[in-house]
Amino acid sequence: MTPEYILSKSLCRPAHCGEYTPEARQSEIENIGFASEYAEPGYANPAKGILFADWNLFPRDIDRLLEFYGYEIGWGDEWVVCDGCGRAVRTSPDCYSWSPSYTCQDGEITCTDCLVGDAESYLEGLENNPRAALSIQAIDPGEYGYVLISGRYEAGFHPGQTDDPEEVYTELVVGGCRRVLFKIEERSQFYIRFSVWNRPEN
Repeated sequence: MTPEYILSKSLCRPAHCGEYTPEARQSEIENIGFASEYAEPGYANPAKGILFADWNLFPRDIDRLLEFYGYEIGWGDEWVVCDGCGRAVRTSPDCYSWSPSYTCQDGEITCTDCLVGDAESYLEGLENNPRAALSIQAIDPGEYGYVLISGRYEAGFHPGQTDDPEEVYTELVVGGCRRVLFKIEERSQFYIRFSVWNRPEN
């Protein structure tokens, strides 16, 4: 019994939240998202895969029925699928320390596992941009020729957490650095800790 069949049969019952036309509900079924596994850390893979949709369009408790048949349920506006491996990654934070396990470049979603295989070009794309930073902890810039300048920078609400990436970048360029890379080391509700790296030309 497919998810599409189950959802189609459920349309005789009212939507869980809001009023939707039959056409809108049927369209949601036809465009339901699917991933066979998670690329997001901390999630166990379900027996039959993960379904992504706006579940407000369907009857109450339809998610429990789908879970009974071995599917995991996710919201369509909180998850995307990696264009490389087809596995699911979260796009919406579920805690203050959450950081993306994917990148989006030129509209293409790449999960951490796929990105590690081409990390060098990805890091080069982040160079010399104080408004962008490496947030994937699985990638160590030191393995790609970058030298750590300092890992003690902080920006936040607590006293002393006043480091400005743009000011840091300007000082480093004046000092002779030519390939500067920022990396987020810790993210919380009230502050961010980041490190700064440089890749020597020689």
